[in-house]
Amino acid sequence: MQSEEQRELYGGWADNWPADAAELLDGYSGTWWIGGGWALDATAGGSRPHGDLDIVIPRGELSLLRGWLGGRWQLWCAFQGAIKPLLPHDSDVLPLGTSSVWLRRSAYGQWEYQVLLDPSDGETWRFRRDTAVTMPLDEALVERDGIRYALPQIVLAYAAADRSDDETLEAALPQLDADARAWLAERIPADHAWQARLVEA
Repeated sequence: MQSEEQRELYGGWADNWPADAAELLDGYSGTWWIGGGWALDATAGGSRPHGDLDIVIPRGELSLLRGWLGGRWQLWCAFQGAIKPLLPHDSDVLPLGTSSVWLRRSAYGQWEYQVLLDPSDGETWRFRRDTAVTMPLDEALVERDGIRYALPQIVLAYAAADRSDDETLEAALPQLDADARAWLAERIPADHAWQARLVEA
């Protein structure tokens, strides 16, 4: 969830749902899926409050997305704890360290979507923290109600770097078979708090 300090600095986030992202991108010819907490919920069959909605696209398709949005949205680059507007006349050369783009309709509105820029392409998923780790994109995603989501082990592999709380792992564990748990265990540090729980499960 967004902290009050973050809200004071950057502004608030709208309470969007995956169906809102699907409506935004209805007819879009590029590749996209949902990551983060919403992806965990999709496989677990539940719903929890989330600070934002993460849309994931291949980094190489940013121009395609910008064309689709057609100047109707403001795009801001998020990098190294800062944000900077990506103006309509700017090229797709982003500030060093940019991993996502934030979308809002205007300065008077809330942030609507965080678009994560992924090293994957339309056919192959690549782990952002080690691009040598790959799998066919169709195998890295699961579809629910016409919307594609990242597999829970992929979401957890990213989340593990920022947190070690049991709640996040426990919510997803029932969705992980032995192969998924083994894959996740290889992606996180050997001394991570989740390792023991993955073995126990």
